[in-house]
Amino acid sequence: MLNKVQTYFENSVLLHVPPQTSFNQYYWLKENRQEPIWLGIPKGDISKEQLELLSYLYELIDPLKTSPLSGKERQWQDFLFKEGNTTPVVAGKSRLIQFQIKNADTDSAEWDKAIKEFFLDSPFIWLDSNNGIIIQEQTELDYEEQDFQSISTTLENDFFIKIVFFLGKERQSPEEIRDSFYLERDLFSQSISLLSKESIFTFEKVFPIISAVNLAPVPRKLLDLDIIPVLKEDPELLETMKVFLENNSNVSLAAKKLYIHRNTLQYRLDKFAESTGVNVKGFHQALTVYLACLLAEQSN
Repeated sequence: MLNKVQTYFENSVLLHVPPQTSFNQYYWLKENRQEPIWLGIPKGDISKEQLELLSYLYELIDPLKTSPLSGKERQWQDFLFKEGNTTPVVAGKSRLIQFQIKNADTDSAEWDKAIKEFFLDSPFIWLDSNNGIIIQEQTELDYEEQDFQSISTTLENDFFIKIVFFLGKERQSPEEIRDSFYLERDLFSQSISLLSKESIFTFEKVFPIISAVNLAPVPRKLLDLDIIPVLKEDPELLETMKVFLENNSNVSLAAKKLYIHRNTLQYRLDKFAESTGVNVKGFHQALTVYLACLLAEQSN
């Protein structure tokens, strides 16, 4: 791994974005993985033999051939990744929208153009061939979660690509955005692996599942003992409890979402209460059962 290679070169630089032309004093190696990384080794610190060996193991990159950024996009990239000191000028709140492309078997130029057409006035930065960032400023914050869901569905139908978005929080200043960027990026990476069927992620959506998988051993064991087996043994009951709780414990709304009669839903709720001794009408009970549902889904 390039992380280990870095330990042999004291003055090397590790980036999570493609190197720009300002870094042409380095030899650049790229490790292709879900989250690609680039290692820059000063040209005077590596021998020809070492470079030749590493180029067999990793892709050797020429920063002069990377796609150039212009204007505000370059300013934002330099600012986010601390390559520059100029703070972008924004009017009001802004947020970062991170995205990842999956199953991209069609011409990238076509869907690249299509994605950008949804965000015409927003700085748009590709991190690699599958990952990018959209910077939305105050005047462009009218897109809501359902709008991103529509965009994802449209791109999948038209170009047969799967695109997932992480909607960052609106923040008052660029400094606040930069401080939260890597935290949100880490959450995005975890979200994709834990909620593979989802297309749109927010902090509020991923917080419960991340909390669930990181539960302390004692409460996790009690859930495994008292609740999770009941849910795993009956996938229909698991889906019912999860949908019911995600719809604010509203029987009518949950029954509609599940395409079942209210009486059928109530029967399943009673069945769950009888099997576990837990009545989900209380807030704390509902929260506990919801975490159990998320864990049961992960282990299926």
